[in-house]
Amino acid sequence: MIKETNKIIDLLGGTGALAKLLSVNLSAVSNYRKKGFPARLHYKIASLCNDRGITVNKNIFGSASRNILPMDSRPIEVLSEVSINVMENLISEEFELIDPPVLVSADKVLDRLGENIADRLYIFSDPAGTRLCLRPDLTIPTCIHYLNSGFRGEKRNYAYHGKVFQFNSAISSEPNEFSQAGLESIGGDSSLDSEVEIFFRTYNSLRQAGIKKLNVLMGDVSLFSLLIDVLDIPVIWKDQLKTKFWNDKNFKSLLDELSIKKKFDNKLFYKISDLDQETAEIFVRDTIGLSEKQSPVGRSIKEITERLMKKSKEINTEPLSRSTANLIRDFLSISDTPSKAIKKLKSISKNIDSKLDSKIDIMNERVDKMMNLKIDLKDSIFSLEKGRTVEYYTGFLFDYSCPILGDKSNVGGGGRYDDLIKSVSSDVDIPAVGAALNLERIEKAISKESSS
Repeated sequence: MIKETNKIIDLLGGTGALAKLLSVNLSAVSNYRKKGFPARLHYKIASLCNDRGITVNKNIFGSASRNILPMDSRPIEVLSEVSINVMENLISEEFELIDPPVLVSADKVLDRLGENIADRLYIFSDPAGTRLCLRPDLTIPTCIHYLNSGFRGEKRNYAYHGKVFQFNSAISSEPNEFSQAGLESIGGDSSLDSEVEIFFRTYNSLRQAGIKKLNVLMGDVSLFSLLIDVLDIPVIWKDQLKTKFWNDKNFKSLLDELSIKKKFDNKLFYKISDLDQETAEIFVRDTIGLSEKQSPVGRSIKEITERLMKKSKEINTEPLSRSTANLIRDFLSISDTPSKAIKKLKSISKNIDSKLDSKIDIMNERVDKMMNLKIDLKDSIFSLEKGRTVEYYTGFLFDYSCPILGDKSNVGGGGRYDDLIKSVSSDVDIPAVGAALNLERIEKAISKESSS
């Protein structure tokens, strides 16, 4: 059993060979000979040793961990056999193993995951005043890694493992830091095959790890967006429906309101309806009684005018017909096995628009590809409501859950997020699809299933 870092480096081909394998500088590997391997590379180096039949004493990895900040990934020896099994089933030659950044822009995370996660982030500022946070997941850091590597659309497949950080309340039994393993396919084209491959690899890794009862909940947020696009309703209502889609309560209230003719007693709404922006601003300023150099408290004249003009436009726009409102409700109420959900979708969407028919056909093709891979979908549900709580995904998405875990049954999930990289810091649209698994919950689920 090898007990010396230098001996491991030599057995892996020496300083130059290991630097190439790890994609680091020669000086970095020379430094490893003096200080030991950094914790972020433990799993990758251990995998290299395993592939070459090199048995390593755990102290090689444990000795360095005393001076490592808790944000680094756990050494592989601390991981259970279950977690190692999950990762081995995810990693392949087609997926490059990476270590995404631990610190990311807090603003970029909030822009994508929503302000509702703000209370769960570990946020702080650097000396320059930039808001940073410990990564709450590994998808956004992987996108940053892709861009930092100089790619702008080229296809790259990544696999990863590492800790993520989400603050939980004192009464919660959930850890504030936990390990994720996952895959991301970024760039190329937004092919159906990439979606199916990510789904199959993560699904198969859970099955191979030993999970017996696994439920799958699927959705596709692009279906609703397309439905609204093709329906013959005013653009102003389309915009509002899409905006409110991500909040179920607000959306239902909006749908009820749009079915009723709007009436306002305020005559300003009617007087402003025929004015252009500039004339309307003058009208509002005169109505409020402010001179050109004065400004109202709170909102600007321009903001007040735009709000009034929007309201006046709503007054003059016909409400949704009852049949259209009911169609939208029926569409979103679909929740059944994938095959039955497709039949219901086809029935509801009949004669609406060929684009919607084509989209449903793609959904059917996706399910067929999964079935051809022998994926068991008998406990799977396809729901049009799925994905409405996170403004993250742009198309197909899925969650894995283990009922034996009760309220905290989710063990992973993923989907397509074609506009995420552009929002992170790119000037081009780059398609992407990925999935992440919660290793602690997977271990717990398998342990409970074994003891029940």
